Amino acid sequence: MLQGGRKPILSIGLVISISALMIFSFAIGNSLTGVSGWGATQVTTASLIIRSSPSGGPACGSTDALCPQMLTAAYNMTQMQKSGINGTGQAVVIDDACGDPTIASDLATFDSNYGLHNPVLHVYQPQGTPCSDSGWSVETSLDVEWAHVVAPGAVINLVEAAQPVDADLFGVWTYSMSHNLGNEISNSWGGSENCPSEALSALATATSKNITVLASAGDGNAWGEGINGVNFAPADCTQVLTVGGTTLRVQSSGAYISESAWSNEYGGTGGGYVGGTPEPVFQSSVKISDPYKVLAKSDVSADADPNTGVRVYNNGAGGWLIVGGTSVSCPLWAGFLADVNQARASHGLHHAGFLTPFLYDTVYGVSGGSTLYPKDFHDVTTGNDGWAATKGWDPPTGIGSFNAGELERTLGTSPTA
Repeated sequence: MLQGGRKPILSIGLVISISALMIFSFAIGNSLTGVSGWGATQVTTASLIIRSSPSGGPACGSTDALCPQMLTAAYNMTQMQKSGINGTGQAVVIDDACGDPTIASDLATFDSNYGLHNPVLHVYQPQGTPCSDSGWSVETSLDVEWAHVVAPGAVINLVEAAQPVDADLFGVWTYSMSHNLGNEISNSWGGSENCPSEALSALATATSKNITVLASAGDGNAWGEGINGVNFAPADCTQVLTVGGTTLRVQSSGAYISESAWSNEYGGTGGGYVGGTPEPVFQSSVKISDPYKVLAKSDVSADADPNTGVRVYNNGAGGWLIVGGTSVSCPLWAGFLADVNQARASHGLHHAGFLTPFLYDTVYGVSGGSTLYPKDFHDVTTGNDGWAATKGWDPPTGIGSFNAGELERTLGTSPTA
């Protein structure tokens, strides 16, 4: 990880990663100049890694550069969407700093290439004109485009924080909730700190309003107790659904083969044991592996490995890119929960909200023994980010990745979720 104060210059063809404590400015085809790091209250994108510009542009079929049709097939979303469960009537909130000045045209290009309907997209700048940063621009394109892939019928509400600092980024949560912008708030960013007071206050409101707040687990491999003693916020907040990352192996059709915890030359999924926060009952009651008896993260996971990354369009970065990191997995889950909330609304149920206890208590069960678990989740049992992925819950992948068509039926119809 790049340390604060350094100003690296990277050239095209190298891994482009945005550190949790560093702003990177970059443009594909030009030299890249980093900006010196900030303190603990300054955060940037959690997990954005650009592997390369793909040959063939937006083509489908390459198992190391997934298109929408391949990913939705892998996670069993295709039939779900064909049946009409696609986020209609819902809105996904994307919380990013700086934003993407060409997001509307970037999304339109992405959609036209993959035969997707262009959604209703609103862009909010509640703190005034935001900063300009090419790294955040790609992050924004990724988040918007891939939340839309999973919830093609949902409204996308992009709320741009003025600066990548706690006050502004957590201020987006408060703004979004006070203006009822959506029931899922996706956050593909973080910093090395304990869950801050700004987050705790907003999360209390989110719980009371049945809003799910999601966050990427990070890109720097395992963190927390037993690793480096440093937590990673907002992924380390109890009431956040923390999304880890996997290496997703599929056939050229997108048919699912397997997953492992992501860790390789590009980095690795975050996750770990949150020092200073007691283990919640919903984890202790199901007997997850927790030697420190503290809050354990991740909760769930999805594709994040740049070697099995997704295709993203961003005009400012030169067009088509292959992107990885838990910046991918987080908006995938946010979009999926918009699908779930559409189903719940059709059954007269409240929004899923703080559903983490239900995922552990009911879907996972004691030691992973619920009959729902093997039906609704892919248990990821190989790979190591500093902690090994094992049978059942583990820090890099949580309780696993979604078998979306099945999990939607469970979450979409349960009054207690």
